[in-house]
Amino acid sequence: MKAFQKTLLATSVCLAAPLVFAHDDTPNYLPEGHAPAGVMADHLHAKGEWMFGYHAMREEYSDVYSGSDKVGAMELGMAGYSMIPTGMTMDMHMLDIMYAVSDDLTLMLMPQYMTMDMSMEMIAGGHGHMGDMHGDHKMGGHRHDVSGVGDTVVGGLFRLADTRGYRLHATLGLSAPTGSVDEKNADGAFTHYGMQLGTGTWDLLPSITYTSALERLSWGAQLSARLPLEDENDSGFAFGERYGATAWSAYRLADWISLSARLQYAKEGDVDGHYNGPHNHSSPADLQGNYGGELLDYGLGVNLVGQQGALAGCAWGSSGSAIFPPTTTASSWRGRMG
Repeated sequence: MKAFQKTLLATSVCLAAPLVFAHDDTPNYLPEGHAPAGVMADHLHAKGEWMFGYHAMREEYSDVYSGSDKVGAMELGMAGYSMIPTGMTMDMHMLDIMYAVSDDLTLMLMPQYMTMDMSMEMIAGGHGHMGDMHGDHKMGGHRHDVSGVGDTVVGGLFRLADTRGYRLHATLGLSAPTGSVDEKNADGAFTHYGMQLGTGTWDLLPSITYTSALERLSWGAQLSARLPLEDENDSGFAFGERYGATAWSAYRLADWISLSARLQYAKEGDVDGHYNGPHNHSSPADLQGNYGGELLDYGLGVNLVGQQGALAGCAWGSSGSAIFPPTTTASSWRGRMG
């Protein structure tokens, strides 16, 4: 069982500079000046420029899947589980602070605050009582939640090329384990791996980003990774490596609006190691092998930006996406001000 069904909502407000390729008829602010929502570290800033941003993201999960097949209480009970997760919500609040030391180097700092809650229901006949099961029987349930500071990302964006035809930059980030990995349930046992507030390990976050434009059409691509630098955290485990690739294109319908499309692929390993203290094996979220996997999704979006007056440079973007195979759905939006 690799995943719940997921819905994603993200928003951000920040001070940012638009992407501009030199043309006489190019507006001062481009609606496609940033990559679609969900692509991070997609641009540098001019020397001496600061950017202060705020990002809020919500992920909502429902249903349980094994690959592309939905799994019900009866199947989980037959597999030995006594609890079925019925929903999970994760809210992330992140500050995005950037400063351009030079035209070729922009530094970034991104602290986070996380809240998560999950609802569970007991499976009738679980833990060896499969003979009593007839259909998807569920009994009483409960909810549990965690909240606190998440991991903190620091890093730099380095310009590799800047021509009239394209731009290329690399990002080298480091995720500091400021988020807790010893969150526990009311019974004193560790909560699910996926509900810890951070990874608990120092993680390397490299990426490389390409962008280009021709008149009203723009496009880009990014390769990224999350690479744990430690074999285990203080609680005895480590999340698997994650690799991602995304490509997008946008078309400017008018000076103030553009439409975009994006394709994204991600692959993540399962959890390595094991909790070094009391923990449960009552639900799929309690087992390391139920984490990780491969994901392919596409998204469509729209960006808006003001061109004059008090709204000059104020931008708003929205995008939605769907997953292949169709086991999850996701949407995201974010706003920018500059």
